[in-house]
Amino acid sequence: MLEPRSALASAKPYVSPALSIAERPGFSLTQAAGLDVDFEAKLAAAVGPLPPRVGLATVNGSLTVMRIGPAQFWILGPETDDIAAKLRGQCAVTPLAHSRVRIALSGAPARAVLAKLVPMDFHPAAFGLGAFALTGIHHTPATVHCTGDHAFDLYVMRTFALNIWEVVTDAALEFRAP
Repeated sequence: MLEPRSALASAKPYVSPALSIAERPGFSLTQAAGLDVDFEAKLAAAVGPLPPRVGLATVNGSLTVMRIGPAQFWILGPETDDIAAKLRGQCAVTPLAHSRVRIALSGAPARAVLAKLVPMDFHPAAFGLGAFALTGIHHTPATVHCTGDHAFDLYVMRTFALNIWEVVTDAALEFRAP
């Protein structure tokens, strides 16, 4: 059997006392969508309270739920999570973790690094804890999720992960240790 290999296995590590950039493997990512009138009630029963609007995530225990569109959600959890199996038959379920890489940025310069790459306002008043955006980095689709005051997770397609890693670490060079 083939062993899973990180899309970032050949990535050059980023080392800095002010900023951490690292792959965060070991997650499940499931997209759930439904058209039934009671879809959101069924989903909430399975995963907990749902975010009230697109662009906002809620944390329910070990699960993070992102409303990505009308009646469409991303559900993040631990790698061993079985939410996809629980939801089958209740809505359209698409497992996505195998096709995505999660890159974490944390530290005071994280917002400045992202501001170089994404045409968004990263001020905490505009993009605070729990906010996320489906956007692009270097002409590649990416989801940016604010997980703390100075912490972000980037979800990028596996095939472009190394390219995004290089672009992000290049944007962070000014904060790198000499």
